[in-house]
Amino acid sequence: MKSLFYALKTEEQNNVLQDACHDLSAQLTWCGHRLSQDEWRHLICADILKVKIVRGIHGGLVTLGGSSRRLNKEHGSEAIELAFSIGDAPWEYEIPTDRQVQWTESVLLARKIPLEGRAQAA
Repeated sequence: MKSLFYALKTEEQNNVLQDACHDLSAQLTWCGHRLSQDEWRHLICADILKVKIVRGIHGGLVTLGGSSRRLNKEHGSEAIELAFSIGDAPWEYEIPTDRQVQWTESVLLARKIPLEGRAQAA
């Protein structure tokens, strides 16, 4: 069964993903680092697109081919679901917290969670 986010237009998917990544960036750390909204999007897209990781020219690691612009509707839906999965159960991704992300109103609406049910979603 396809996710409800598959039915969205790719621009709408991008907006939902951006909002979810904003919430992740405000509330979680990844491997001890506070990631920006864009960095969360890059991390999620790299996983969905199965990008290559190579040594950088001056050190570090670089991912190749992980732009969210390359996401088709199916990948966009998968990226949104992964972002929500991370925020709903960060401990399952080895993020040191026992608290779920408190999603913003736009994310709750995209997930079709009633605003009065916000406490239940968190």
